[in-house]
Amino acid sequence: MRKILFLYTIALFSLLSVQAQDAGSAYKRANQQYVLFESERDKGANANSMYTYLLEAYNNFIQVTKEQNNASYINGTKNRLRSMYPYLLNAALYYYEQKETSKALDFASAYIDIRYMPMFRSELLPKDDRYNSVVYFAAVSAFNMKKLDVAKRYFNIYLESGDSTQEKDCFVYLNMIYMSQKNYAEQENILEKAISKYPVSLDFLYNLVNVHIATNNMPKLLNTIDRILTIDPNNLQVLPIKARILEKQGQNIEALDIYKRLYALAPNNFELLTGLARANFNVATKIVNDGATIASDTEYALVRQKASTYLMEAQKLFLEILKQKPDSKMYMQGLAGVYQYMDMTSEYEVLNKIISDGASFTTFEPRLLAYNEALKKTETITDNSSSTPVPLEPAQLVIRVDSFIDGNNNKVIDAGESFAVRFTIANKGKGDAYSIRIRLSEQQGYDQYFDGPRELDGGNLPAGTSKEYTFRYLVKKEMPTALTKINIYAFEANGFDADPSELIVNAQEYAMPRLKIADHQFFASNGSSITLGSNGKLTIALQNFGTKTARNVKVNFTLPKNVYTTDSPEMLIDSIAPGEVATLDYGFLVNKRFAEDSVAVMLTAVEETQSSLINEAYKVKVGEYLTAANSIKINGKLANRKVNLQDFQLSFKSELLEGIPEGAVNNHRYALIIGNEDYSMTGANAEINVPYAVNDAMIFREYCVRTFGIPASQIKVIPNATAGMMHEQLDWLLNMASTDPDAELFFYYSGHGNNDEATKQAYLLPVDITGKNIHLGISLADLYQKLATYPVKGAYVFLDACFSGGYKSAAPLIAQKGVRVVPKLGMPQGNTISFSSSSGDQTSSVYHDKKQGYYTYYLLKTIKDSHGDITMQELFDKTNTEVKKATALLGKMQEPQYIVSPTWKTWGAIQLKTPETEIHVENPDSLLNQ
Repeated sequence: MRKILFLYTIALFSLLSVQAQDAGSAYKRANQQYVLFESERDKGANANSMYTYLLEAYNNFIQVTKEQNNASYINGTKNRLRSMYPYLLNAALYYYEQKETSKALDFASAYIDIRYMPMFRSELLPKDDRYNSVVYFAAVSAFNMKKLDVAKRYFNIYLESGDSTQEKDCFVYLNMIYMSQKNYAEQENILEKAISKYPVSLDFLYNLVNVHIATNNMPKLLNTIDRILTIDPNNLQVLPIKARILEKQGQNIEALDIYKRLYALAPNNFELLTGLARANFNVATKIVNDGATIASDTEYALVRQKASTYLMEAQKLFLEILKQKPDSKMYMQGLAGVYQYMDMTSEYEVLNKIISDGASFTTFEPRLLAYNEALKKTETITDNSSSTPVPLEPAQLVIRVDSFIDGNNNKVIDAGESFAVRFTIANKGKGDAYSIRIRLSEQQGYDQYFDGPRELDGGNLPAGTSKEYTFRYLVKKEMPTALTKINIYAFEANGFDADPSELIVNAQEYAMPRLKIADHQFFASNGSSITLGSNGKLTIALQNFGTKTARNVKVNFTLPKNVYTTDSPEMLIDSIAPGEVATLDYGFLVNKRFAEDSVAVMLTAVEETQSSLINEAYKVKVGEYLTAANSIKINGKLANRKVNLQDFQLSFKSELLEGIPEGAVNNHRYALIIGNEDYSMTGANAEINVPYAVNDAMIFREYCVRTFGIPASQIKVIPNATAGMMHEQLDWLLNMASTDPDAELFFYYSGHGNNDEATKQAYLLPVDITGKNIHLGISLADLYQKLATYPVKGAYVFLDACFSGGYKSAAPLIAQKGVRVVPKLGMPQGNTISFSSSSGDQTSSVYHDKKQGYYTYYLLKTIKDSHGDITMQELFDKTNTEVKKATALLGKMQEPQYIVSPTWKTWGAIQLKTPETEIHVENPDSLLNQ
């Protein structure tokens, strides 16, 4: 027993000796490495060796603090760690500059961790000014090296410091860490902290939405979505989520309201189209199902009428969906459900057969036609088999309209509302009336806008009796303002028909405000471009092209990070009357930390009824040249209601606008002027834009008004015209020619031209068309043919474009509108002449100093210098000479050319300036000088 005890005592002392030896050995190694560090430091020759010794010394001193029986070494360790504390910072910064991230993190961690060691709790080590930056660097480095627990600790240390410089980024990183670890409780906690600091930052709220989706917490999810919508009522990220949740909860009306809003904001979004169709159908079925227990036929009819509004909208939407996806069984089933509820038996039967056959919806129309034809034959056989009694005495049917009932009781057929016509048919004859068919028809065809039955079965009507009937309709929103003349007919089987009755009632188009951004332009406060550290301005033209005043219009602007507002981010407009335009200026400042290539300004606009919503983003490239002028042409088409649409422009300074020659007014002249400058709609970058095309168009307009004598109301100026706009406005010009045998037509175009790769036919390019879809533009051959449709006195075509390609050069002195391919320009017909800016494979250039195209500048300068007293031949010759000379100096000679109809022999003597036939004073003040 004693021997065993002795051995145990020896073992215990040996263990204590080893432990003491371990603490001592670590302390000894630490001091040795520290002395080597000091030696290298004093020599100042090798930073890598110096800092290697420093880190080894630090690690060994840390090991001392972890060993048992280290009490005799703790004081020395503490002194050494305190001494090396500032050098650890220097080492971290050194390796950071050397881009050795791993080593930099080792020293930064040591520097940070010393302050949190127990031995220094009672002693606050001094913080360098760079301390917080080092903490943030260490956190980010640890994150990038997947040391997530280390990163979490340092990010939280930074947040505890109260430094706001990188505070937001720390929240972002912590959110990503917790998300990767699926630690949703901590992720929610850190996001709520971030949101309390940055309440309008949507990124944190978006991430919180994802947390609640992952945890399936619907109440918190809806609450978070509502918080986002408080900041951004038209947010396209979360509104669809809320709509789907409301659908699942059976809140169909609320879901429908959201889908309407979304579809108004993004009408080309297929998912929103399907959601809107589904929501309308769900609302309708809920109305019908809730009314299924109503006993009164009258009350149930009102329920069906209410549901029909949503069913007809669902029908329209499902048809649109099936145009895009004709093989979708799901959407065909949805449409079949609509037909079933609307008692459209033929359509329902045919569509169900298509679904069961697995066929495409493209077969619906022919199948329905065949079905109805077969049904008619069956009815004919049935009618022929049943005989109408032979009359012994004549029936005498009389129709009396008893009442007209409309939804708002204003005695008007309002678009979007319902109405009913109640009438009585009396048989005042001595004989019975058999198989009466009653039909409603509007004399001018406006019944195409009435949704409801056109024919009723009147049954039999014995002599001396009468019966009441009712036609009920829902009026489509497309109904125009008109005076309707409604006839009701009653046809009797034996031919004793009633004389038709007539109801005359006013119809009113659908009234609602409709907002759109008619145009926008970015401006630089200094110079010609928005650069880092400079101010910019976005000017927008907000137009109401609806038929009802937009009231309490709220416009909100949102800027990206490192771009600051210099105006109020929310602007209020009391009202915008139909056709009116409100212009708003929104200023901003781009700081020097902005890292993107473009500044994106988010804009939302909504009026008090929320029937018209705008959610747009406008971008301008940093350093991009901004045109000095902007013109905004507002055109609207509003059913039959007359609305005065404002036409205005922002001024552009040019010497050509001074002393413009004056001609007399010529009411037989019409002009279409197009300046296509911004081709960003095609998805191309700024290099493809055509500088100053809008300027060219606006100055040419001034000469049209003042020299050529064209009334302002007979001029259309379209900046940045799309394909639809160009074709529509060309039709307008031709319509003017069709109504005026003395017409003279002016067509001016500045922008890109191109040619068909296969045929080499020349085309004018709209701003939304690329060379791949060139046939959607306007071909010169087609243009010349159309201008010769009617026998006009003259058609003058001016083209500041070439047709050899589709991009402009980025060269600073000369920007071309094409590349070298010889196009086919077509031949003018009738009394048509075309004067274009270049010939053959030449490119058309822009005159940067004058902020115009060379061709347009010298064309108008020639007119101005001659006071307008110049013939067409002289004008072309002089312009040709000046353009060739100016562009030859640049080494890119451009030679304008004219092409004239072979049958027009007298064109050369024509003067475009209208001759003065009477005193015409543009400015009353000029009378003082006479």
